[in-house]
Amino acid sequence: MKKDKSTEKQFLEYLDRLLAGEEISLGDEVSDEVRSALEHARKMLAFREEPSAAFRADLRNRLLRQIAQKQTEREGFRERLANLFPQRTVMIAVTSTAVVVLLAFIGVVWYSGRSSQAPMLTAVPPPSAAEYSVSLPANNIPEDVTFTSKTSLSASPGRAAVYQIKSSDVTTQSVTALGHKLGFSGDASLIDNGAKIVMSAGEGEDMRQLTVWTASGAVDYRYVEPEKMYPSQPAQLPSQSQAEIIAYDFLQQADLFPPGYQSLAKIKDETTVAAGGGYSVSQRYAAEAPPAAAPAAPSLPWQSPTPAAPVPPPGTTYWLVDFPYQVDGSSATGPGSKIEVSVGDGGEVLRMLSSWRQISPLGTDNIISEQQAYDDLIQGKGSLDVPLDCRQVVVEQVHLKYWLDPPYDKQDYALPVYEFTGQCLDKNGRTLEGFTGWTPALPTN
Repeated sequence: MKKDKSTEKQFLEYLDRLLAGEEISLGDEVSDEVRSALEHARKMLAFREEPSAAFRADLRNRLLRQIAQKQTEREGFRERLANLFPQRTVMIAVTSTAVVVLLAFIGVVWYSGRSSQAPMLTAVPPPSAAEYSVSLPANNIPEDVTFTSKTSLSASPGRAAVYQIKSSDVTTQSVTALGHKLGFSGDASLIDNGAKIVMSAGEGEDMRQLTVWTASGAVDYRYVEPEKMYPSQPAQLPSQSQAEIIAYDFLQQADLFPPGYQSLAKIKDETTVAAGGGYSVSQRYAAEAPPAAAPAAPSLPWQSPTPAAPVPPPGTTYWLVDFPYQVDGSSATGPGSKIEVSVGDGGEVLRMLSSWRQISPLGTDNIISEQQAYDDLIQGKGSLDVPLDCRQVVVEQVHLKYWLDPPYDKQDYALPVYEFTGQCLDKNGRTLEGFTGWTPALPTN
């Protein structure tokens, strides 16, 4: 029992740091169960916008159950072996089993990585849809889940554009120049075997870091200490409209906007501002974080003034300003489709993530219908992640979008996918949380 409590405490400490936006490094003392659960949490957070308090609580409880289940299964396996073989033989068998599972997992990932590589471009027409693939996250659907669609689904197939993603031209010199625009001094340097180029400035709570991924050119600027994002004292925030202007000016100063973003007025209808954070999140369980109320619509300077300016909901520590990410006029989706800025106490920019990739049209190809995509989702051919106690998935909307991989992955093509959004209901028909799921739009056979 004491060991179980220690494992739970260890997991919660690391999970709190993940939820606070830290990059964690797991030591040798971390158990396999905790390591597996944290890796699952890392992947889930990568595909989410700013996690709500409800999502954090559900994630924490879901992964704790996962750890407990794995520990129970492993102990049961050892007990069964102990009844048949001497203790030394049992330990060898358990270790061998773990190695076989690990090797099998590595083999699947290696094979998937090789098979998902896009073909080399040639002067002939674009490759057929069967030669493309989209690296969607894995399915995580409990048993006995039913699906319902509350939106009409077209049964007619169509055509959609396919885009080539240009290779990023990131060097230590280009990152150094960017860093100087953002107030860094000195020179940038390569880390993680050339996967990233970084610059640092300041000390303690004022330490900032600039990271650029060489695979994609995505830029991550942030304060290192979580105290900046999640202060223990109430933050003095600007208004929503002021936060939007601060975020826009910051990105414009760094020259990180895509083409067509020369004026905030041109994108005012698609930019959103959301309340984020929670006091002392790094020092309490996620389930205790105060719920963030839905913010009012931004009051922009070119609109008529509203009678009362919106105020941050209780517990808000920063505004998350999200700019639209489009692929040649069409909406993008996926972990690499972010252009966002966090504006905190005193109007200071606490974090900025811009993962814009340059694209060029490659051609058009056939796509399946919305109805076929929905059928694929139900049959587990797409990507969907819902809570363990979800019993009904209600699809409310479906849109054709373009998938973008995480910033650390090199991507050759931007391909169309169907994005499904809706609600997860429990056994009593109550809403647990919203969901987002995807299926490839190009035919797979």
